[in-house]
Amino acid sequence: MEEYRFQVQLNWNRAQYLLGFNTAVIAAGAALIKLNSSKKADPLIAGIFVVGLVAALMSMSATYMQHGYYRAARDHMRLLANQLELGEAAVTTTPGMRGALPRRLGKMQTILYMLFAVVAVINFIGILYVLGITL
Repeated sequence: MEEYRFQVQLNWNRAQYLLGFNTAVIAAGAALIKLNSSKKADPLIAGIFVVGLVAALMSMSATYMQHGYYRAARDHMRLLANQLELGEAAVTTTPGMRGALPRRLGKMQTILYMLFAVVAVINFIGILYVLGITL
């Protein structure tokens, strides 16, 4: 149980950090665009958005990897519950473990992927804007 709780808490802490970091990168890029009165492409601003795009993609990868650690702890907890023949008394920690949610839509991992995808798109648009490229 403790390993499961540890993984859940660690994953949530990481997700908070990654979301905060990605948001800060976008805010920094947007602030620099606002301060850039020359309206010409600034490599520093474009670089910040490139860092943001890479960070968003790496955040998706980290979310995938950390969910694997969570699944391993959850599956081990299920195995022990089955070996102890706990049946209905076994811990079901999330609606997903009870099979109560739609297949993918309601999972926190899916929500994080969508948030990081939005962040990646915003950074990509920032790069295009700084370079003067319109869609």
